Amino acid sequence: MKNTITFLGTGGGRVVVFRQIRHSGGLWLNLEGVNILIDPGPGSLVRIFEQGFDTRDIDIIVVSHRHLDHSADLNSILESASESKKKPKDVLVAPIDVVEGEDPILLKYLRDAVSQYIQLNEKTDFEYEGIKIKGRVKHIHPGAETYGIEFHSGNKKVVYVPCGKFYEGMLEGYSENADLMIFNTTFPHRTEKYYHLSADDVELMLERYRPKKAVITHFSLAMLKEEPDKIAAKLQRKTNIPVIAAYDGMKIEI
Repeated sequence: MKNTITFLGTGGGRVVVFRQIRHSGGLWLNLEGVNILIDPGPGSLVRIFEQGFDTRDIDIIVVSHRHLDHSADLNSILESASESKKKPKDVLVAPIDVVEGEDPILLKYLRDAVSQYIQLNEKTDFEYEGIKIKGRVKHIHPGAETYGIEFHSGNKKVVYVPCGKFYEGMLEGYSENADLMIFNTTFPHRTEKYYHLSADDVELMLERYRPKKAVITHFSLAMLKEEPDKIAAKLQRKTNIPVIAAYDGMKIEI
């Protein structure tokens, strides 16, 4: 359990997520005993219990951006985790448009289901029980403020690269030699039409940041057709970095 990450869902893109061809429940990260739920998309509440977890054990909820495939179950999770606000969760980390503005994702009646809100941006540097959560690169992703996130403990470093269109600035700002680097890899090849990362982009970032291990996830129908395992193996051959294609329910040690 300690220093592990469980992929509650690995789907990305409208067709895969909203037909549930792959699940979309986000990530359950345990770092030095602290439980962090990342990007609770559709079905997250169900997947948490299916995997033997309990929402009441969540310490921190992190949302990289407000799009529904990353945030649709935020309210359900908070209602469950806080036992209908009787026991508020400790921390929510999210961009400002998740909790404020004309069209927030977080429902007003559940704002006191969390004790502390930390705004996620490029300057976020927050510590909780020895775990540091750092906002990193701002991504180009229309309709939502989107940021890369890092999770640091005394011994471990996990980097999460969420959705966004690749640009040269993404080759600066993330930590090098992380224990684990997770990429939302929606397409097998770069496309100008969609604002998502491709395996081509991931290759560039792997060469630049050289993590000890990498995982690709958040697969579109195009990725599934080309088989994520084969794409991961190709990335590993080209970069000489261990690369794993995530599957629903996968748990790995960090």
